[in-house]
Amino acid sequence: MADLHLGGWREDTLREIGIKSFETAVDISINENVDFILISGDLFDSSNPTIEVMASAAKKLYQLKENNIGVYVIEGSHDFSPTGRTILKVFQEAGLLKKVTSAEEVDGKLRLRGVKDPKTGTLIYGVSGIRGSLEKATYDVLDRPFLEQNDDKKIFMFHSAIQELKPSSLAHMEAMPISYLPKGFFYYAGGHIHEKGEFELDNYKNVVFPGALFPNNIDELLIFKGGGFYIVEFDNEIISKNYIPVKIAPVIVLEINVDGLTSFSIEENIKKDISKKDFTNSIVITKFKGKL
Repeated sequence: MADLHLGGWREDTLREIGIKSFETAVDISINENVDFILISGDLFDSSNPTIEVMASAAKKLYQLKENNIGVYVIEGSHDFSPTGRTILKVFQEAGLLKKVTSAEEVDGKLRLRGVKDPKTGTLIYGVSGIRGSLEKATYDVLDRPFLEQNDDKKIFMFHSAIQELKPSSLAHMEAMPISYLPKGFFYYAGGHIHEKGEFELDNYKNVVFPGALFPNNIDELLIFKGGGFYIVEFDNEIISKNYIPVKIAPVIVLEINVDGLTSFSIEENIKKDISKKDFTNSIVITKFKGKL
């Protein structure tokens, strides 16, 4: 999963639905008996979320720990901090998750240490995302021969837009070519793009963006209506990739034509529309078009 942006909504109810989406995804993962969970950036909407948001996340992460399910993360452009003083570091010290981005300099190159999942033996490496796509500088100095020579089961986590794979709606978003990613990994867990997609290109197979777990703004609510995550089954290769939608509340759009109407008439029209539909536990977006 990726781009949860917990705590990102200013509106209380929508912020709570975002947190509930994470809780639901965790519950599904436990019921499905997954071996581990990957979070490819922006677990939180900032590096220093509120106490309430941190407490909600910590409770579910602890539940995963009780069920012996590892959680491997990278920072995204929102929860990254150049000082390293983030809540992710606190959660790592508490044993609730593991960052997979640690590295050391060897002969002028950056050598990622990675983390080995104890249950599956999978090696997991990652590069965090930084605002303005500044993570490109990290890719420029990666020790690629080291990353690409190992034939073990390897997953690479990243939080960047890929130029060749961008949706047309994000044509102006900063991106990097796919060649920046190291080759030879059997799965690439992507984040930053809030639209889900599965891709194969040249030497890169199973490049997967799960999209946001819950939409992060009104436009995303209108377009996607909800979010989700992937459950991936693998042995020495990928067996299946199943997208799991998470919809806590249906999104209903009311479009009101106001051409030639008074404010009183508009109110009456809205009342008529409301009387015809059930809005229980729904997210309602009202769009007004025309000239009063």
